Parts: sequence; C-alpha cells; structure tokens
Amino acid sequence: SSRLVAIIARRPVAATFWIALLLALPIVFFLRNRPKPLPVFATLPPWQLTDQAARPFGSARLRGHPYVANFMFTSCPTICPTLSRHMARVQQRTASLGDRLHLVSISVDPAVDTPERLAEYGRRYGYDPRRWHFVTGEATALQTIAADGFRVALGQIPTAGQQRPQDFNILHSANLMLVDGEGRLR
Repeated sequence: SSRLVAIIARRPVAATFWIALLLALPIVFFLRNRPKPLPVFATLPPWQLTDQAARPFGSARLRGHPYVANFMFTSCPTICPTLSRHMARVQQRTASLGDRLHLVSISVDPAVDTPERLAEYGRRYGYDPRRWHFVTGEATALQTIAADGFRVALGQIPTAGQQRPQDFNILHSANLMLVDGEGRLR
C-alpha cells in the first residue's frame, strides 16, 4: 500500500484517470446492457364497458396500472379457450404483483355475453376478480375500442336475436396485448 501511495504521489493525474476508469466501468456496463423500453404502437382512447359484476369498467379505472388485454367470447369454439388459459397463466405467474398488473378480457359477443355469463366463464378459468376483468359493451363501442385503440379488426358482431349457425365464430385478435400505465399499447 505504501508503494501504491508513492506511485500516486509521483503521477497524480495518471492515477486519478485509472481510478476513475475503474469506477466508471461498472456504470458503463450497466447502462449498455439495460433493456430498451418496449416500443409504443398506439395510445388507446378513453374507453368504458361493463364488467362481469355489471359495473362500469374502463380505462379510467386502469390509469396508472399496466394491463394485459385480449379479445374473446364465451361461446368461442376455437382460439378463445386457449387465450383464456394463457391469461390464467399470466394471472398465476404475476400473482406477486397484486393489483399492480391487471388482466382485461374483452368479449366481442355482447348479444350472448352478459355480465353473469362473463363471471361464470371467469370462474371456469380461476380468475381473481380484483385483477382479471371480463368486460363487454355495445357493438359500436367494441368496434371502436378494437379498431381505434388496439388496432385490431373484429368480424361482424351479431345483434341481439340474430340466428346463428352451430359453428358460429367471430373474427377477432388472437393476441395478448400489453398496455402500460399511461394507456399506451406496447
């Protein structure tokens, strides 16, 4: 240690440079390897629908909380059960986050998917109603949210009383979508 002090005393500028460099290396390494933020695809307009408890639910309630969203309907014979199982896994794997992360399943079949039916469907997948919300609303509101907000297309949404074939299906997104706490689609 006395030898190091003698070297520093003879060359204080060089010693200061090397010490500063050694201290800066971990900072540079951290900044260089920090993950980049996810890109913003769109900012969702304010929206409000009705949840599985027949209460108004929308973007105002989610403000400040990121959430994972998907489109589905309870009588879907194809991709919806798979999407709902994925959402159940997200709910399970993020349980430690509590209400800091929400899940929102948006039904695109308002003629069939009443709040009661949505609640029953949620129970089938083990949903936590404090974190996972099943919502639906008027067909025009759903079209607006899908197209203007989430930037996805929906097939024609049936009106109440419309006859449906046995293999009826609604075209909708098969993605899970991440929305940040500021309502931006990531």
